[in-house]
Amino acid sequence: MENDNISSRLFQAVFENSPVGLVVVNGDTSLQSINNYMFATFNIDPKDFHERMLGNALKCSDIYLTGKNCGEGDNCRDCSLRRILSTAMMEGVNVPETVVEHYFNINGANRKKWFNVSASRVVTDNAIYGVLSFMDITTQMGYEKLLKTQLSLDAATGSMNKYALVNSLKSLAESKDGLTVAMIDIDDFKSVNDTYGHLVGDRVLNLFCSAAFTNTRKQDIVGRFGGEEFMLLFPDTVTSLVIKVLQRISTSFRTACMKELDFSPTFSAGVAEFSIENIAGVSVDAIIIKADENLYASKNAGKNRVTASGISQTFK
Repeated sequence: MENDNISSRLFQAVFENSPVGLVVVNGDTSLQSINNYMFATFNIDPKDFHERMLGNALKCSDIYLTGKNCGEGDNCRDCSLRRILSTAMMEGVNVPETVVEHYFNINGANRKKWFNVSASRVVTDNAIYGVLSFMDITTQMGYEKLLKTQLSLDAATGSMNKYALVNSLKSLAESKDGLTVAMIDIDDFKSVNDTYGHLVGDRVLNLFCSAAFTNTRKQDIVGRFGGEEFMLLFPDTVTSLVIKVLQRISTSFRTACMKELDFSPTFSAGVAEFSIENIAGVSVDAIIIKADENLYASKNAGKNRVTASGISQTFK
C-alpha cells in the first residue's frame, strides 16, 4: 500500500511538472486534469478549470464570452483540437505530433498560438479519457515566418524577389483563376546611374516600389524581376483596370522623383491578360514571355507607355 502511495505521488508530480502541456478530458471533452505548463501558458486559474469543457477552459476565442460551450461555436466543426481528440477517443488511434494553430483569449487579448499536439486514448474503470499533450511553438513559428519573409524580399527595394515572384506566379497560374501580369522597366536607367550616381539610381527604384505599393491592392503582388525591371501580378483583374493602375503608378512615381530628386524618370510596361478560360495549361515561361513581348513593344514605340493586346497607350 505504501509503495502504491509513493507511485501515485510520483506520477502526480511528474504529470504536474512535465516540460510539455498535459490535459486529460472525459468523453464530452470536460477537463479532468491539467498540468502547470497549461496553467502558465493559458493563464488559467487553478481553482477554475475542473469539469469545464476544453475550449471554455482554454478560452478559445470562438466561444469566449459568448455563453456557448466548446463544440457549439461557429468554427467548432473545423477545430483541429476537437478533431484530434475525436480521432484518439472514438477511434482509439494514437495521434502523433501535429502542428495546430488556434486563437485563444490570453490576458484579455485574442492571440494566435501554434502548438505541437498529440493525443491518445486511456480506458480505465470502464470510462474513456483523452490525453492531449501540448508544446508551444509560437515563438519558433514566428521566427520561421520572419525568416521566410526575409528570404522572399529584395533587400534593396523591399519588394518580392525574383525567386518568390516566380513561385507566386506559378501558384496563381495553377489556381486557374484569371490573372493579368505587367512587366515594367525603368526607362534609360543606365543614364540615371551614369548622370546622378548609383545611390540616386537605387532611390529611383525605391520610389517606384513605393508608388506601386501605394496604388495596388493587398492581393496584388509587386516584385523586382532583376535590375531595373519589375513584375506586377494582378489576380482576377482585366487589362483595362491594370492600365488605369499603371497610369496612377506612373503619375505618383514621376511626381515623387521630381519632388525629391528634381528630375522625372519614366517607365515602360507590357501587360498580358490570362482569363479563366485560357490560363489552363499555360506555363510560367509563356506568361512571362508574353508580357515581355509587350514591354519591348512599348520600348520600341518610344517608351513611357504601356502595351497590351491591341492597346498601346502613352502615360500622361
